[in-house]
Amino acid sequence: MVLMGTSIHNSLFDNMLYEILATDMSFDQKMEEIAKALPQILRYPEKASARILFGPYSYKSPGFEQGKYQISSSNISKNEEKNHELCLELFYNNLSLKNNYEPFTFDEKQKLDFIAKILSIFIDKEIEVKKARYDYDFLLGSTNEIPYSLNSEGKIVYISPKIQEYGLRPEQMISRSFTDYLCPDDRYEWLNIFKKIKSVDILPLKAQMRIQNNSKELHWFQNHIDPIYDEMGNFLGSNGLLSEINRRKEAEIHSQEQSNAFRFLARACNQFVDPFFEDIDLLIEPILEKIRGILDADSIFIYELNHSENNMHLTHYTCVPLLKGRCELEMDKLSSLSTAQFPTIIEKFQKNEPYYVNSIEQLPDSEKNLKGLLTTLDLESAQIMPVHVENQLVGFIGVVSATKNKHWPSYSDDLLRILFDSIFNAKERGKTYTMLDNTMHLYRSLFDRSNDAIFIHSSEGTIIDANRSACKTIGCSHSDMLSMKIADLYPHESKYMAQSRSAIQKTLNEGSTRFESKMKHMNDSVIDVEISSSVLDKENSIMLSIVRDITERKSSELELENYRKHLEEIVDQRTSELQTANSWVSALYDNAPIGIGVLNKDLELIDLNKGMAEITGIPRENIVGKSLFSICTEGSSKYLDKDLGPDILEKQFSTELHWVCNKKHICIQFNSQPLDLKDSPQKVIFTAQDITRRKQAEIALKDYAGQLEKSNEMKDLFTDIMRHDLLNPANIVKGFTDVLIKKEKEEKKIHFLSRIRDNTERLIDMIENTAYLSKLESTETLDLQKMDLGRILTSCISEMAPLADNENMDIIHDLQQPYPLKANPIIKEVFINLLSNAIKYSPSESSIHVGVQENDSSFKIMIKDRGSGIADDDKPYIFNRFNRAQKGSIKGTGLGLAIVKRIVDLHGGSVGVEDNPEGQGSVFWVYIKKGTENNRNLGLG
Repeated sequence: MVLMGTSIHNSLFDNMLYEILATDMSFDQKMEEIAKALPQILRYPEKASARILFGPYSYKSPGFEQGKYQISSSNISKNEEKNHELCLELFYNNLSLKNNYEPFTFDEKQKLDFIAKILSIFIDKEIEVKKARYDYDFLLGSTNEIPYSLNSEGKIVYISPKIQEYGLRPEQMISRSFTDYLCPDDRYEWLNIFKKIKSVDILPLKAQMRIQNNSKELHWFQNHIDPIYDEMGNFLGSNGLLSEINRRKEAEIHSQEQSNAFRFLARACNQFVDPFFEDIDLLIEPILEKIRGILDADSIFIYELNHSENNMHLTHYTCVPLLKGRCELEMDKLSSLSTAQFPTIIEKFQKNEPYYVNSIEQLPDSEKNLKGLLTTLDLESAQIMPVHVENQLVGFIGVVSATKNKHWPSYSDDLLRILFDSIFNAKERGKTYTMLDNTMHLYRSLFDRSNDAIFIHSSEGTIIDANRSACKTIGCSHSDMLSMKIADLYPHESKYMAQSRSAIQKTLNEGSTRFESKMKHMNDSVIDVEISSSVLDKENSIMLSIVRDITERKSSELELENYRKHLEEIVDQRTSELQTANSWVSALYDNAPIGIGVLNKDLELIDLNKGMAEITGIPRENIVGKSLFSICTEGSSKYLDKDLGPDILEKQFSTELHWVCNKKHICIQFNSQPLDLKDSPQKVIFTAQDITRRKQAEIALKDYAGQLEKSNEMKDLFTDIMRHDLLNPANIVKGFTDVLIKKEKEEKKIHFLSRIRDNTERLIDMIENTAYLSKLESTETLDLQKMDLGRILTSCISEMAPLADNENMDIIHDLQQPYPLKANPIIKEVFINLLSNAIKYSPSESSIHVGVQENDSSFKIMIKDRGSGIADDDKPYIFNRFNRAQKGSIKGTGLGLAIVKRIVDLHGGSVGVEDNPEGQGSVFWVYIKKGTENNRNLGLG
């Protein structure tokens, strides 16, 4: 963290650290310079000091004093192989400085840890370089140098036979120019040196150059050149010693490559830690491409594991252009791989062990899937590094090459791991930033959109923040609100000011409080409010108060009281009205055209109206007090015993009864309802209606319905027979066509036979649909399914295209987007019929336009032709059966448009025709409901 009031530096490293690592100085000098610069790199200049502990050695910044005011530290655990332990520590110089700093954040701790990790890698590689230099010095001391002599023209006069160890024969080199054996890139430098020693008497000098043998192999040598001059100073030639320095140059090149690689990676990682960079993926591909070039690989890839699905997803990759085409062809296989396909690799990865492939021939049988992938892509070598986070395998990063036994740089393991770690951490950090940002926006949105006024304020009354509702309630802007105090919101009466102070104190003591009060608006009006206060930050006495405007509620309470009084008056008036209504009910009861009566628990009649007496033909006074069974003459009790039971006393009852009253058989619709009257014996009220004539009519109607059903079955039988007789020849044509297609070899004939087969299949479909349509006359419903209107219209246009081509017509449409609706496949016949008519009735070389217009609840399909049009007098009738407009010699049954209308009606739509607004012709339109509005589960018998 930085000093309060200063800006935070977003870079993980700055040029200071790079310059120290790249400067040509001793290891101890570099460590001392890093300790000196560490507070500045972490933005603590002149305020803190640092110390680096490395094994028994300690490197401190100037003025370092170990104290108890530690900022943070980072440790790299002891590594037994490398035999060192690294610790970075930061201390405040004094307590007053500590009080001016905020706590060390997670991101800054991550920066310090990352610096420690980079230093650890630098130390490891410095040890390796020192060891390589030691080996080189030992080798140089134990081997012989190669002496040689050149004449004044630069030709070889003598060279030691030891040159044979480097693939050259000394006897063949004699009298040839020394330049012939130099690497072409070094020849220009050698010629300049030789030219200089020829013209100037100079002391012996040294130069590094590469000798090239006949196999084009290069070897680095330190060339010690001693020019020879005569007494007059004339150049005679030179003697030289060639000292082989291959290992030293390789070490220098390796060290430089390693330094460049990690310097690039550090700068790349610097971009990942920027929390304001939204799309990390835009940075990753160029970084991967650069690392691929550094490691001389043909491809580099990153996979992340999904443990719940047991598979691996390819998140990023890059490759050489030659390999890119094959990678894209295999992308379906490469983008998602099952962990079960690579058992040996996953087992090693779980143990955090890298996986190396030197040649696909060496791969075990258990890794046949990996072998297959590498073979397909013509790859031979691979180096794959697993990455763990919190001891769990999260993915792996790898490089592959088409070269067998590829020699990967020794630092490639660390380079790949750090790259994956940086990308993975950047993505996780990005998710965290996004989640925090979304949460902050959510809370702010809830805060601002709350219908209640919300104030955040101190116990002294200073307003820290307020939402929109608060500004609206008080009638001021947000900036004006923040310049006010809580006391300014209350009326100036002392009781409200005292109430406010008491509420604040109670909230601090008890944690929360709720009370009603009044607040003043900026227009000097006063509003009633309910205030709920709670403590947000007790240490700093910060409170949150939610203020609800209850002016309307108070007004409603007053209105409610007035309404209650008014309601009492209404109740009194209603009681009087009910008494009047009761007299009306009694009159209705007595004069109702149906029988009404009341039974007790023994089914005895305790009351009945005049209608009941008229139905039975027995005076009222002769029935009251008697059993329900006694009102019927002998012979009807068996019906009552059968139809009426004890359930009549328990629940609502409805049945038809056959009574014999005065020797006359009548049918009664009997309905009863138990009366649930408190503090009263159980009673049942019933109605009885004479339905004798209705029952007689129902019997006659049932007989007539049976006749109609039998007639409908005969019609369906006839339709099925006709369908069967039409399908037989059509299926025979289709069968023989299929046989001819299989035997025919000529493409043109096969094409025509295929057209015959397709149209025969369409004929079969039409026969099926015709039989299906014959049943439409006796049904009102269809089975609907999800369909795309665009595909239906496109299919219809494709089917009608040959017919249009015969007339040199174009069917023009612009059906780009899907048009989802629920329909029956038979809807297709609507558009086939309308397109067929448009082609029939339009002149040759004209065009037909098909369009769809989407409305709120339906699609409007329009088919526009250039025909002769339809007279206004004919338009109301063309959708009726056997009605056709005057079309001359064009044939037709007059059923097509009637079938169209019936299918559209069954879909809940509508169909019509209007004149073409662009001139000659007609526009047939169809409205079809879309979406769930048309989702009726209909069925056709």
